Formats: sequence, structure tokens, C-alpha cells
Amino acid sequence: MKKCLTLLIAMLALAGTLAQAQIVKKEGAFRCGGWNDDFRQLRDLHWNMEELDMSLADCDSIRQNALHSRHRLKKIVFPDKLRIIGSQALFACDSIESLILPAGTERIESRAFGNCTGLKTLTVLAPTPPLLAEDAFSGVDVSKIRLVVPKGSKKAYKSAPNWDRFFKKPRTVAEQCPDEYAIIPVPNRIVYHSGKTLSTKSLGKIIAPASLVNEQERLKEVLGHRLGIKNFNKGKCPITLGIDNKIGGKEAYRLVIDEDGISITGADATGVFYGIMTLDQMLVPEQEGGRLAYLNAVTVEDSPRTGMRELMVDPCRIFIPFEDLKGMVVEMARYKMNALHLHLTDDQAWRIEIKKNPRLTELGSFRVGMDDMQMPIGGFYTQEQMKELVVFASQYHVEIIPEIEMPGHQVAAIHCYPELTCGAVQLPIRTTCGVSDNLLCPSNEFTYEFLENVFTELSSVFTSKYVHLGGDEAGNPPLECWSGCESCQALLKDIMSSPDTKPKPGSRNDNWRLQKYMFDRVIDFLHRKLDKTPMFWYETDFHEIQPGCIVFAWRHGLTATAIDAAIRCNAKIMLCPGEHCYLDYPAAKGDMPEVNWGMPVTSLAQTYRLDPAWGYGKDFEANNLFGVAGTLWSECINSTERLYYMAFPRALALSEAGWSRQENRDYQDFLKRLARISRDMHHRGICTANP
Repeated sequence: MKKCLTLLIAMLALAGTLAQAQIVKKEGAFRCGGWNDDFRQLRDLHWNMEELDMSLADCDSIRQNALHSRHRLKKIVFPDKLRIIGSQALFACDSIESLILPAGTERIESRAFGNCTGLKTLTVLAPTPPLLAEDAFSGVDVSKIRLVVPKGSKKAYKSAPNWDRFFKKPRTVAEQCPDEYAIIPVPNRIVYHSGKTLSTKSLGKIIAPASLVNEQERLKEVLGHRLGIKNFNKGKCPITLGIDNKIGGKEAYRLVIDEDGISITGADATGVFYGIMTLDQMLVPEQEGGRLAYLNAVTVEDSPRTGMRELMVDPCRIFIPFEDLKGMVVEMARYKMNALHLHLTDDQAWRIEIKKNPRLTELGSFRVGMDDMQMPIGGFYTQEQMKELVVFASQYHVEIIPEIEMPGHQVAAIHCYPELTCGAVQLPIRTTCGVSDNLLCPSNEFTYEFLENVFTELSSVFTSKYVHLGGDEAGNPPLECWSGCESCQALLKDIMSSPDTKPKPGSRNDNWRLQKYMFDRVIDFLHRKLDKTPMFWYETDFHEIQPGCIVFAWRHGLTATAIDAAIRCNAKIMLCPGEHCYLDYPAAKGDMPEVNWGMPVTSLAQTYRLDPAWGYGKDFEANNLFGVAGTLWSECINSTERLYYMAFPRALALSEAGWSRQENRDYQDFLKRLARISRDMHHRGICTANP
């Protein structure tokens, strides 16, 4: 009788201080399939795994994403029966220096060993070269890997597709320009001028006014990366940057390529930058190491449909290193997304330094565990780091928007300062997902002193005029927590006695008025003292939207309800409906993340289908639509590579929804353009889900 997986591993200590983990698959069937199979357990639960011996496992394939981004893994012994190594199976296992592939290996799929940058020796025991995907080693310089093959097989490997790269020195390949450029998001208007071309060897000289010195530096980055240009003074065909506020509204640009050079003109500096980002995509080669020899003559005229195209990331559940936030800024800006929303506080952590309240980061920034992933999770951002991020992001025309939750999702803060909640209840930091019933106390003046202090300090860190207040998941059922608080009920009685108080039919109880009281006070402070524009997640408990606020439509099935409320209150609304914009959901059934609570699927096609007008017409777009946003909650995103995997390519579909005119959008055409753009991302070592 076959035995189940035998794990020889030291018990996971809650403090996270563990001995080296060695996991051995001794004999028997390997559970592959279902949300919690052996691969998922090895990948997500054994965070400290350094060695994995599967030599006797009854398993002939390492499935897609099996050991994705296990940075601690140093050694793996593959099953003797191995035939297939799936897509991204060992992506970013960058501590592995040596691999031995068994004699029966038949196929190595896309990005199977992508970003395995520590790999020095690859031994393949198969006498016949396995089928090797062109991007199996994306982000890795294979010329630095020593390939060992069976005696007498070297000639076969030298001539086998994609294996031949191990025997050649890397070289730059001149490529022909494609007949049509692959640009995401699709421009408003693009006109090709047949028969005219521009040699890329003639480029280099940049002409720009002093007001565009930042955009000139970004252009140098593009030309250096795409064409290897180092001298920006000798090219005979110039690239001219300029401002013309008559070409369109905010962020609009015109890009012209002809045999004499390139001209990029923007309505403002941001428009010029986006013209440069379009040029960057025009220069994308077909193959790794390629460079376009010439560009087809073209005129592009472009401007955005919505004012804000946002990504939200969540460093609370699992911390995102500071430098990785910079990387996300650069990547999202390529596709004309212009806001990075930082979810800085939640039940599971407080992630931003507050100098008057040091316990928030001293006590609230570390814990062990996120659901069944019992790993130590810690870290926070200093105010100096966030100031640096704001300046860095501004160079790529990306705005950094902070979020401080209220009245719910504040267990980490309550853990540090119990007086923030009713009865000063002592609470541990939450280590699971879900919704806590513990809220900030609306009747305690300390709550307002605390919040005003936090927002005051952050106002000097984040230059954005927007600040997000959360506001979600406090009404069903957590608002009931205020029913047992005498001071809250006394405050509610005072509110109800006001002659301005109006009944709201259909309300479960009147505690929502306490939430409105809290929001009214904080919003007034933000408007009056800090000149900030508040944002919050729309809930039906918000019977009124305060003037000058922006609401986010996020709940499945309630987008129309949120839009109706925004129109009724003459407010702006950001669309991030879960049906289209929750990018932390898997892109396909069985894809990462595997979870046990019925997480729905948000496919690439679903994201692309988002119409920001939501059927409400041009008046809604002109008067109420603020933009579109994608959300990346991190309960199941335990590495930066996983963050990119969940974001892309769906964020590209979202950028096209937010930027491009509806009549120019076509999903099949998008997929055609995406093929080239995705290959470029893979060549640059960026992890994406399969389209």
C-alpha cells in the first residue's frame, strides 16, 4: 500500500526561528490536483524549505507554478519518473546553483526556470534533448550556465531548438520592424505612412526644453535599454520633445516618426512622458537580445478616457519590500497607469511610521502567520522611504495615494493602543483573513486625536491631494459592536435628537449614523486643515456621500447601486468592481492562488470587458467617473514575483479599459498586441500569468 508524503521537517516555531528545513518524498503517490495538493503545501506552507528530495515520488511532472518563487530553496532532487517541468514551475528559485534533470525528461515549458539567476550548472541526463520553450530561462543569462549532457549527445543539444543558446555567446540581433506596432493601451488614432522608415542607428540626439529635463532622462533610459545608445549627442536624426497645450486635454500627446527623426509633443509633461512610453513599446523586439533596425513612419494621436488608472497593493497581509514598490511603479507606468494606492493599515499590520505613535510600528508591524502560511511577516516603511518613493514615482508620472482604514480593519492599531476601541479591549494582531467585529470607537476623543495626528504626519509625506479612508466591511455585522458601548449609544441619542436627523427606511439599526459622524469629523479635518480630498470604499451603509469625496465601487453586484449613489450625491466614483478588477483572484480555474474559501475567478477577458461608463452614458463619464482601479489584496501573495504574476497581464487589460476609447477596443486585437508585449516582459524577467 502506497504511503502518503513523509515530511522530515522541524516543527515550525511561532517565533519563526527555524532550523534548515529538509523535505523528503520517500515513496508513494504524490498528491497533484485540488486546491491543497502537495505542491501547494510545499510552495506556500513550507516557507523556509531549503532542500527537497522527490527522487522516489510517484510523480512524472512538476506542475505549473509548483515551487514558484521559493527563494530559500537551494537544492531539489527531481522524481526519477520525471517527464515534464511545467510553466514557471521553479520561477525565481534563485538560490539553486545546480540542477540535475532525469533521463526521462521530455519537455520543459515556458519560464520553468525563469529568474533562476543563481543557477551555475545544469545537468541533463536525457540522451535526446527535451523540448525546451524559448523562454524557459527568461531573465537568466544562459551563457553563464555550464550545461552537462550525456556522452555522445553534445552534437544533438547544439543543434536542438533553444538548447543551442547554451553553446553560443550572446549577441545582439538586428530585427525588422513589425508591420503594425503592438501598443497597450491602444491609441486613439494611429496612421502608418507607407514606404517611409527611420534607421534606429541614426537616433541619439535629443532636443528638449529645460522644462522637460525629467522626460529627457526617461527617454535616455528607453534608448539605452532598447537600442544600446550611450552617446546622446551624435545621432543625425533627432528626437524632439516639446509642449503644445493645443493638442488635447491633460496627458494628451502626439508622436510622429518619419525618415528625419522622431517628434513627441505633449499637452503637458505627462503627455510627453506617455509619448515616450509609446515609443518604448514600438521598440520592443521579437526575441531576447533583439534590436529593431528601423522604425516604420507613423503618426500617433492619443489622450486618456479617464483621469486616473490605479493599482492598489496591500503590504499589510504580506509585506512588500520598499525597493519592489519602485519596480512596480516603473512597470505600471509603461502602460500609462498613473496612481499607486498603498493599503498601509489593516487588522494584520500597521506599515507606516508615525512618529507621535511609535508603538504602531514597534508592536504592530510583525506577526507570525497568514491563515495556514505560518511564516514570520514583518516590516514597515519609514516616512523618509515614502518621501523617496513619492519623488521617484513622480519621475514616472505616478501618484502615490496612502490609505488609512477606519472604522474597521484597524485591529493592528487597536493592538498597539487599546483605547482606540470600545471598552479598551486588548486584541492580538489578526493572523487570518476575514472581518473583525472590533471597530474604532466613534465616541472617544482619543480616536480623533489619533486619526488627526496620523493624517497630519502623512500630509507632509505624501504630496497627493488624495487620501483613502477605507470604510469597508464595518456594517455587516461589526457596526453592532457599538450597541453595547454606553458612550456610543449616548452619542447616537444626541445625533438622533438633532432636528436635521432624517429617518432612513430599510436600515438595520441606526449605528450607521455613528459611522457617518466619524467620517464627517475626519473628512472636515482633511478638507479644512490639510486640503486633502478623501476617498473611501462605497458601502450601502453610506446613505450619503459627503461633498468633495470620491467613492470606490468594489462589491460584486453593487456597482450600479454605488453609481446611483454617486450621481444622486453629485460625487466622483472610481470603478474597481470585483467582477473585473480584483486581480488577487486567480485568472483561471486552478491557477494561483489556491485557497479554500471559494475565491472566484477574474479572467483576463473579464478584466478587459470592463466598460468604465457601465452603460450610464456620456453625462456620467463627464460628471461622475473618476477612473478605474485594480486591487491586489495580499492574503495569498507571498512574494514580489507572485505580486507581478497576479497583476500582469490583467493590469494591461485594465489600463486599456481606463485609457482607450470604447470604439477602439477589441479583445482579439488586444491579445495579438499582448503576445509581443508579454514576450518582452518575460525577456526582462517579469513574471506574468499566461494570457
